Amino acid sequence: MLLCLMEMTFARPSNNRHLKFADIASNTGIPLEEVEILTMKAMSLGLVRGSIDQVLEEVHMHWVQPRVLNKQQVVKMKDKLATWCDEVTSMGSLVSSSAQDILT
Repeated sequence: MLLCLMEMTFARPSNNRHLKFADIASNTGIPLEEVEILTMKAMSLGLVRGSIDQVLEEVHMHWVQPRVLNKQQVVKMKDKLATWCDEVTSMGSLVSSSAQDILT
């Protein structure tokens, strides 16, 4: 169950790791009322870092403990890095074009 929670967190983009209690319950196979306990256990063991919003029934993950990845996860990581590189290049172009207006 802990690994499932870690995998759910890892599979999401780092800027959008908001997990609904219902999603965690369905993916881990635990009752909805035990999701908070599972999340607190994962946090106390240092497997994940984040915060729990009881009102919205969401968990906001900020960090996942690094671990050995299988081939499929490495491919996913490669794709995420490629997307990130594209976004950085795009932002660099935007800053460069905006800087032209400021510098001239």
